[in-house]
Amino acid sequence: MIKIAIGSILVSSFVLAGGFMDMKDSDDLHAMLSSEKVLSQGSNKIIVELNRGGHGGAVVDAKDVRIKFFMPEMPGMPYMESKEICKKIDNLFECNVNFAMNGTWQYQLFIKDDNNKDYVYKGSVNLGQSSSMHSHH
Repeated sequence: MIKIAIGSILVSSFVLAGGFMDMKDSDDLHAMLSSEKVLSQGSNKIIVELNRGGHGGAVVDAKDVRIKFFMPEMPGMPYMESKEICKKIDNLFECNVNFAMNGTWQYQLFIKDDNNKDYVYKGSVNLGQSSSMHSHH
């Protein structure tokens, strides 16, 4: 019960601090990506937390966690990407991602769990814009 309360406090602090958070679920693996600060152009630290049975469930000791952020080619702009192998630190995985510019970046999170099962989660982030989690005045 204490772990759940601490997890809720941490999640709330990310939202209130204006950081980044995104959650992805499959049948048996929950992934939470988060950053203490708002994602921005340049270097960013993203933390990946993996659990079975939803957020706060049993921690998964994955064998390999990688993330790729990319921005499709657009008129006057080349295709851009940042690929990172995430480092295991305690029960979390830390990824250092470098964004070349502000804008909308797609991402793919690649996970090989402790049972050698592969997962791919997809999403997107907007850099240089306020997220939908902030309150509007």
